[in-house]
Amino acid sequence: MSNDKGGRPAIGPKVPINFSAGLLQDIEGAAATAGMSRAAWVRRAAARALPESFQGSVRPDQLGQFLRGSVMGEDLDNPDRDVHVDNETALRLLRAVDDGTLNCGSIRTTSVSVETEGSRCSLSFITRPFIADGQQIVIYQVTYTTVSGPLTGEAEGAYHHERTLYVDRAAAEVFHEHLLDAHFA
Repeated sequence: MSNDKGGRPAIGPKVPINFSAGLLQDIEGAAATAGMSRAAWVRRAAARALPESFQGSVRPDQLGQFLRGSVMGEDLDNPDRDVHVDNETALRLLRAVDDGTLNCGSIRTTSVSVETEGSRCSLSFITRPFIADGQQIVIYQVTYTTVSGPLTGEAEGAYHHERTLYVDRAAAEVFHEHLLDAHFA
């Protein structure tokens, strides 16, 4: 005899969360724009917020996911110049997280967002200082995100998220300004 009650598959334990009326309205609007249920949207938002927080101790899988899920930046003014997070830098960070010696400094973020009927886009410039091998490594992250409602013939809305990493601040700022001019002018 089966104990299957039917319905949706269990994702995890039920966690009641209270939101203010205004925030709940914003969440429902964002979920509708993305063509998702409110619960699915909240789960996705929470999951996307965690890997990049690096608060407390950083797990190897968090740092690995962060590095693998990123585009390595290039200098738009001088494409032959190495300004991206190279293998040596990535390995130093991963070794430090493996042996428990990676320290994360305070993250600084500057963001701009634009919301229109049925879509929203945001652009962030994030400075992430780390200490690995007793030396500072600063990663500059440019993140561009768009969320749109379902288009004709689509069951769900679209979500695009791309983060580009640099070890050179000037090159990161040029790329950030390029995206700012292209999408927020």
